[in-house]
Amino acid sequence: MDSHINMSIYGHNQDRSRVAFTLIELLTVIAIIAIVATLVVTMGQSASEQKKIVAVKAMKETLITMIDNYHNKLNYYPPDNTNLLNYAASSPSYDSYATSNSLLYELTGATNLNNGADLALFNNSNVTASAFAKVFGREGVGNGDALEPHNFFKPGPGPKEIAPIATNGGFVFYALIAPVDFIPGRTNNFWHYDSSSTNRHNLTTYDLWAEFTIGNVHGSHIITNGNW
Repeated sequence: MDSHINMSIYGHNQDRSRVAFTLIELLTVIAIIAIVATLVVTMGQSASEQKKIVAVKAMKETLITMIDNYHNKLNYYPPDNTNLLNYAASSPSYDSYATSNSLLYELTGATNLNNGADLALFNNSNVTASAFAKVFGREGVGNGDALEPHNFFKPGPGPKEIAPIATNGGFVFYALIAPVDFIPGRTNNFWHYDSSSTNRHNLTTYDLWAEFTIGNVHGSHIITNGNW
């Protein structure tokens, strides 16, 4: 009887030893789960970063095509904000004026009215040249032939491609935006454009670029996607 009981208990303990996990095995499983989770997060983050880069590059190539068509038609590149001439590339003011450019209005065309005192813009708004100058550093639009204003944006800029940049003289002015946030959660990442300063990379043509962040909160950094 005692022997039978001892054998049963012994056999029961044997079964339990076969199904139980040792501490080393548990730690190994936890480590594997952690590695897999890290890989999943890293792959997801990499895909998100690549999506940003592809989106910016696609729009950049579209804008480059329009700018080149502009040059082929008018024999000069779209003017930028003339205030760029007064600042070094390292100055915060340079970056501010590079994003406050009139590229949108140059590519969509305008009509000079009242001997250039007023402008008729793509969004059916008439503005004074002086109000335009306070925002973009120039009173007129190069692509502003009253007889033939050329629209290189076909059919036209969509609501996701432009955003208000400033208000002056009762008019709201817009600029082109990149298809990514500059900082996560912040919208209106305006395209940078420089066709006049000595700071630009392409001294015989123009610089066009967008800046945006990639990476996680602790390891994020800003990258520049430009035409150089």
